[in-house]
Amino acid sequence: MNLASVSGRVRLGRLSAGHGMVRLARLSRRVGWLSAVFLLLALVPGCDKGLAGFLDTTGVGATLLPGVKLNLPPPPSFAEPNIPREYPDGTVSIYGMRKEFKRYSDTKNKYIGQKVKVKAYLLEVYKCPVCPKGQQCKQCEEPHMYASDELNGSKEKGLLIAEYRGFRGREPKLTIGKQYVFEGVFNQSSPKGFTSSDGLLVYHKMLDDTNKEHIGPAEENERQAALAEAAALKAMGQRPPVLAPPGATPGATPPGAAKPPTPPPGK
Repeated sequence: MNLASVSGRVRLGRLSAGHGMVRLARLSRRVGWLSAVFLLLALVPGCDKGLAGFLDTTGVGATLLPGVKLNLPPPPSFAEPNIPREYPDGTVSIYGMRKEFKRYSDTKNKYIGQKVKVKAYLLEVYKCPVCPKGQQCKQCEEPHMYASDELNGSKEKGLLIAEYRGFRGREPKLTIGKQYVFEGVFNQSSPKGFTSSDGLLVYHKMLDDTNKEHIGPAEENERQAALAEAAALKAMGQRPPVLAPPGATPGATPPGAAKPPTPPPGK
């Protein structure tokens, strides 16, 4: 055996011993960490079963610590409101109109685009803020008001009644909190730019506190268009249709109009 081979074996032995010490040190550190974890679990108050103390095996669930108060909002109510969809006099409620929206269906709301009579309580009438003299203020919104199925309902859940008069139109005599019948077209937008995904009412007319009919711009435009059409038909030698007087029952034969022929007996 020569000196070189002996020297190589000594070096190899030293390297092997060094690697062994490193592995042993790493293993000791791991065992030390695990021992520390188990020791900590054993010392935690209320954890007399060690790691099992962190698991709820009693079925009771979590318990509230003393002195801690939870301030949670009340759970939402999914019960149907005690509000009729339609009233015996033929008017509808706000709830009844909105109930026809099919959120996850292509079925169209049967009231959309139709003239309806809504019975509801008046919540608020928009008033344009007074602009101080010499200052530049925000432009006034179009006249509108809010109504609700409930006497003390919120404006956020109420029905927006849009454009009940022009800027210089006559203001109806109304009382906040009183129930009225508002007639108009139920839609999701108005000619002047109001929008609502839940639907709004483009105002046409109503009876105010003086028991007089108050007419809005939409109703006035509709009546003017009907008069213009009647005048055009008369100019062409055709008999214009007889306009129904205000407040007449839809479908009834207006006074002076020709009655439809009576069918013969047996048919």
